[in-house]
Amino acid sequence: MTMSKKHLLISTFATLLSLAVLARPIAAQTYNAAGDFSSSSNPNGAWSYGYSYGVASAFHSDTTNTASYGPGLALGGWMGNVDSSPGANYPYALKNFTAHPVTNNENTVYQPGQLGLQPGSSNEDSVVRWTAPFSGTFSISATFSGLDAGGDSVDVHILHNGSSIFNSTVSPNSAAFSGSQSILAGDTIDFVVGNGGNGLTDDSTGLSATIVPEPGVLGLVGMGFGCLLSLRFRKRK
Repeated sequence: MTMSKKHLLISTFATLLSLAVLARPIAAQTYNAAGDFSSSSNPNGAWSYGYSYGVASAFHSDTTNTASYGPGLALGGWMGNVDSSPGANYPYALKNFTAHPVTNNENTVYQPGQLGLQPGSSNEDSVVRWTAPFSGTFSISATFSGLDAGGDSVDVHILHNGSSIFNSTVSPNSAAFSGSQSILAGDTIDFVVGNGGNGLTDDSTGLSATIVPEPGVLGLVGMGFGCLLSLRFRKRK
């Protein structure tokens, strides 16, 4: 093998190795709405918690948080406090931080580690927002499920920069979405729960959502390594 070809191989190998090192942290990152949820910080990394007056309307951040919502309950989260009814605090997003089921408002059950969204009595939607820290193609998976014993009756949505990519209802069956989305740094993905247009009636809704960058860069790096090894093997024969 000539010296120039050796230099080419070494340069190619170094470049591919650098790409692999740069790509690994991004590919390994998984964003989980419930797993990442914080009752002490808003925004919390890529996540923020709030509400809007109607689907795709302006996002308002919740400013009131609680480590334990209601007497004897271990639900922590964020409240909009838009509803004037005493103790209502609607809309809100709460998580059960314990290892056992927690009952709220007598008939609303949060399973261990479960995140729940509660809309307001009028036109206030509860929103969990994810803001993209970098550009890429992302796999989005989400399931909205009723938490109330009486059966939920809500409208649910997933929005990309305010444009709908998923619309459904939980009445009372769960609603699920799974798909890929090309997203730029700074773009927003909103998970939204409304009251279904029939007022505040058994509307607490569980949200299980993950956003994962697709490992396209790693795939290209792997192909490059494969080509490089194949070339070196042929040169040795």
